[in-house]
Amino acid sequence: MSKKGELDVLIEENEENALELSATNKEVASENEEKGEKLSGLILANEENALALSLANKLIATQNEMIKEWEAELILAKKELVFQAELILANKELKQSLQLNSDKDLFISILAHDLRSPFNALLGLSELLSENLRQYNIGEIENLVNHIKSSAQNTYILLEDILMWVRTQTGKISFEPQKLNFADICKDILEILKPSANTKNITINSSATDEINVFADKDMLKTVLRNLISNAIKFTNKNGAININSEENSGNVTISVSDNGIGISQDNLAKLFDISHVLTTKGTEEETGTGLGLLLCKEFVEKNGGKIWVESEVGKGSDFKFTLPIYTEHLNDINN
Repeated sequence: MSKKGELDVLIEENEENALELSATNKEVASENEEKGEKLSGLILANEENALALSLANKLIATQNEMIKEWEAELILAKKELVFQAELILANKELKQSLQLNSDKDLFISILAHDLRSPFNALLGLSELLSENLRQYNIGEIENLVNHIKSSAQNTYILLEDILMWVRTQTGKISFEPQKLNFADICKDILEILKPSANTKNITINSSATDEINVFADKDMLKTVLRNLISNAIKFTNKNGAININSEENSGNVTISVSDNGIGISQDNLAKLFDISHVLTTKGTEEETGTGLGLLLCKEFVEKNGGKIWVESEVGKGSDFKFTLPIYTEHLNDINN
């Protein structure tokens, strides 16, 4: 083939290649345009997402600020509630303190009034005896002397209770719980109160056994027993009977002092251990009292870890009961 022929072939091939290249470039340009449109769409979508995210972040930031404000308000509200609770408690304690002081003032005024009666009796009987000593026979003198003795004993017991009560209110009374044989304590108290019971021909029966040991303060237990038995004597008619029992149950000893005396009305039962309702009921032989003894009993029994209550019916007598812990080595170790 001549050179011209070869040249024509090359030109023809180049034209074909140019056409193919042009077609390829068009395809690439078309693809790039499509990709450009997609990219523009993605950019637009990202811009929209960025705007939405920015708005969401602003909303979250606003909500966080609101939450912080709510938290601050909640803290203030809690502080206010705590302050109000403390204020209510303080007001309650103040009212209780004022009521207690008022009750004590009332009680002291009752004591001052009731103390005059036994002293007036002592003074009156003494004066009567002094003025008529040479005129009275031995029987009349003996009768007056017995009345003076009884009045003096009751007054002394009352004064002891008053002093004991004052010491408890000022925190000056000691508390020393120890192992105590209840039968021995009961025997000591009965020896003291036997003359009063004999005056009214009252029989006192005690079933306390030597096996029962309680864990209590000796002086406090004696005060409780003395007051309960004295009251039983006071409110029991002549030739009556008083029973003292003790029974172990569930780690405690239940002690009861019961009588067949005049009993207590339902209205007065709830007032017996309340300082704001002091009862001054007279005994069957016009014996006087202030109700102070029962307040001491309640305070001392509870101090020793027990409780006290009463069951009574008018005309049939009363049954005062209280509990004390049974003595154990464990209790003794705790106290020591």
